[in-house]
Amino acid sequence: MPRRIALIPTLCLVLALPAGCSGKKDETPPAPTGTLISVTEATVQDVPVVLKSIGRLESRAAPLVAAEIDGRVLELAVDEGAEIAAGATLAELDATSVTLEVRAAKADLGRIGALLANEERRVERFRTLAARELISREQLEDAEAQLAVLRAQRDAVEAQLRIVEDQLAKTVIRAPLAGRIQKRMVSVGDFVRRGSPLFEIATSASLRALLPVPEPLAARLAPGLAVKLGSPLTPDTHATGVITELRPAVGAANRAVWAIVDVENPGAWRPDATVRGEIVLATHADAVVVPGQSVIRRPAGEVVYVIRDGRAEQRVVDTGERLDGLVEIIAGVAAGETVAVEGAAYLSDDAPVRLAGNAP
Repeated sequence: MPRRIALIPTLCLVLALPAGCSGKKDETPPAPTGTLISVTEATVQDVPVVLKSIGRLESRAAPLVAAEIDGRVLELAVDEGAEIAAGATLAELDATSVTLEVRAAKADLGRIGALLANEERRVERFRTLAARELISREQLEDAEAQLAVLRAQRDAVEAQLRIVEDQLAKTVIRAPLAGRIQKRMVSVGDFVRRGSPLFEIATSASLRALLPVPEPLAARLAPGLAVKLGSPLTPDTHATGVITELRPAVGAANRAVWAIVDVENPGAWRPDATVRGEIVLATHADAVVVPGQSVIRRPAGEVVYVIRDGRAEQRVVDTGERLDGLVEIIAGVAAGETVAVEGAAYLSDDAPVRLAGNAP
């Protein structure tokens, strides 16, 4: 019994030795403090004051194709919405009567041609005889006069033939230019008179953008203001132009004004398509701008966190225009100051911060 009691203190000493004799301390570094953020400097650039509007495109050239002769419509080659090339056949009129007139004119021309050839030979013979004084001068002059009459008749018939051939060509209605059939006004079987409109063609090469602007803002517009245009059809393609005209929107309940912008088609834009317009009303020169992520909504208003000595300083700011991910700062932040970007929404005034590039 005394022997067992003596072993217990020895065992306790052995168990305590590793902890007391190692001589090493806990070297785990302390956890970093502060919100992890990225930063950038407030910069200076010219900021355009932009008025945005969604409107539509129309063709600047929308000619009416009319009948050039009277006739009945026998065939329609196109319908509304069809894309056409210049010279394409649109419709055909009944050409029966004009074809007969062409045949008659050609036959008459052949008859007069035969008479004229015979008369020319007779005149040549008379000239030879007159030179030998075998016929009188009066006989030669009569023959030459008859020849002149036949030549005049030939010229008249040739002119008539050209007229009826032109009329025959006009029985085929052709597109005067490339574009799209905007409207068709006739059907097969209709009898049309010369000048009757048959088709309306909209061309896409030269377009006009109609941008509605509310009346209260219309006073800020003027012809000559620059406009940037974009279309959902081609999101990566843009066109620029200027306001050429301000036109009241007839019948508009909100008394809007149309801003008219003439523009050349930059690609696949089409009449009647939607167009987005950005009208540059003015330009703020040397404006201070920061990323949109830097501007945070707080109870005090819109704020930006300026970073100094590892801490965030909350600044209430007055903002202006917004464009391409940037916000114009009218007051509250100076150019060159360092502002929080990513992580700014998690900051508060005087909060410690860690920069993303320096994070352990």
